[in-house]
Amino acid sequence: MYVLIDLDENVAIDPELGVIGEMDEYNITANLAIMADRLDKLENIADDLFESLDPMTTPLITYPNREGIFRNLGRVTNFAYGLIFGMLIAALLALGLKGVM
Repeated sequence: MYVLIDLDENVAIDPELGVIGEMDEYNITANLAIMADRLDKLENIADDLFESLDPMTTPLITYPNREGIFRNLGRVTNFAYGLIFGMLIAALLALGLKGVM
């Protein structure tokens, strides 16, 4: 990979090495190693997202022996949602009964 500095003079810089030189118009090379590394990282993230559908798997970046963390997090989330909606319904009922009396 390179970055063009001057299009008229065909001067380019290699950002990894910091080398500035004249670019050859007929010999264009691309460093695909960086792209392959990024694709590998993206593939690992996509696999981790797909594996998160199974509650007994662990996230990609986590401490060891954390199997079942998605199941525990699901339980805590459902408990919090139930508590919030239950309190909301109780508050609406209390306000409704207060208006009737």
